[in-house]
Amino acid sequence: MVRNEYIEYIRAMAAHGERRLNEVSWIFDSLETSLSAAQKNLAQKDLQRMRSSLTHAYNLANLLKHALSDLPDKRLVKHIHELLAYIDSCVERCQRFPIDSDLVEMRALLAALQKGWLHLVSPIRGLPRQGSDIQKQAL
Repeated sequence: MVRNEYIEYIRAMAAHGERRLNEVSWIFDSLETSLSAAQKNLAQKDLQRMRSSLTHAYNLANLLKHALSDLPDKRLVKHIHELLAYIDSCVERCQRFPIDSDLVEMRALLAALQKGWLHLVSPIRGLPRQGSDIQKQAL
């Protein structure tokens, strides 16, 4: 029998979907909170707190990368990894040379990624998921 990655993914989501959805949504929301805090701290010229928020965002981006690595479409996973690598490099650059527009762009890219994630998992659940904080801010 041929192994179908999509069927396996759907089965796994059916078995553990709500917990997984909550975990991934929590990562997206926490990442948005960290980037928002970094942007606020940058505006207030509190560079130490900004760097702390960016370090937290960097760690959360790696968690998100891991959480989305098992998607059945390898090209999509590759694009997600490239996006998160870009975000990692922006976070590192912002720690040395804080730029508000980079923070705005990272937040917008993450909002788009979360919207795509919610679109991907909504057919598995049978219902569109209510947007979290990051998705509501993108609208």
